[in-house]
Amino acid sequence: MEEVLNLKNKEPITINDVAKLAKVSKSTVSKVLNEQDGISQKTREKVLLTMKKLNYRPSMVAKSLKSRKTKAIGLMLPSITNPVFPIILKGVEDTASENGYIIVFCNSDEKIEKESLYFEVFKNRWVDGIIFSVVTGSKEEEEYIRAIHNKGTPVVLIDREIEGYFANVVMIDNKKSAFDATTHLLELNHRKIGCITGPLNIKIFAKRLQGYKKALAEYGIEFNEGLVKEGDLTVKGGSLAIKELLSGKELPTAIFACNDFMAIGAIKELQRNGLKVPDDVSVIGFDDIPLASLITPSLTTIAQPLYEMGVEAMNLLIRLMERKGASRRKIILDTQLVIRDSTSKPKM
Repeated sequence: MEEVLNLKNKEPITINDVAKLAKVSKSTVSKVLNEQDGISQKTREKVLLTMKKLNYRPSMVAKSLKSRKTKAIGLMLPSITNPVFPIILKGVEDTASENGYIIVFCNSDEKIEKESLYFEVFKNRWVDGIIFSVVTGSKEEEEYIRAIHNKGTPVVLIDREIEGYFANVVMIDNKKSAFDATTHLLELNHRKIGCITGPLNIKIFAKRLQGYKKALAEYGIEFNEGLVKEGDLTVKGGSLAIKELLSGKELPTAIFACNDFMAIGAIKELQRNGLKVPDDVSVIGFDDIPLASLITPSLTTIAQPLYEMGVEAMNLLIRLMERKGASRRKIILDTQLVIRDSTSKPKM
């Protein structure tokens, strides 16, 4: 007659309980849990069936202590309120889940101090690897990564890199993409083009400004510093930049905003001042967030492969953790110009 354990005391089910009911040794149960050889298929199935009957859940802490693997990934992104990063997060999380990993997510709020705190957490609480988007790409952030590397924990940078520090990274070519955006306006025959940058202490926005300048130079147009305004990546920031441009001597016929939120703020501010987009001023953004196709006029923009960026970063991290193709790599993904209704040829 099959033995039934008395579980009325509600104590957690242990490996001893499984071994007793299955009439096998603890070492046999351990081999099943760790998918080891040395036991018959019949015995393996018997142990698994017993675990199911008892609703046994192996201790993840115990497994981690034995294997020194947690199946947990640290993911640190600069701003969860920026719609770029939730899409990246989705790509990372989907790929992690498919491969048996969980994500421990941290939002740095674009603050070096919070980054430092989270890195201390990652160092002291086991994660098998880290995917990290830096705030500014500073020397301080480089030191965080070196400390993690020295502990043997692989790190993949995503979206933003640290210049001069060769780490595993998945991102786009920001200079080329901004060049493409500005060239689109130039090919429409705009010659007075304003630029709303992101914070220039963040390297990717400095690169986008370089791309804007390069496009102007290739068309023989002198760079005018007065047409460049630094924004804060928000709708309000785009609006404030347009107010500054409107107070100048001459309004540009086109605006390149270095993210879509600022482009949307620019459009709304132009409309509030009685100007039509694109009849009076064309506007192009950067990112292709979901809102870009829903506003009026719909926004011409540079589409980043955000979900794919997350997928590539997680796949690269898995290869590093499993020591498959573990040499450092820089993966550059292509962007795409998406032409909608917010850009057209200037009035003659």
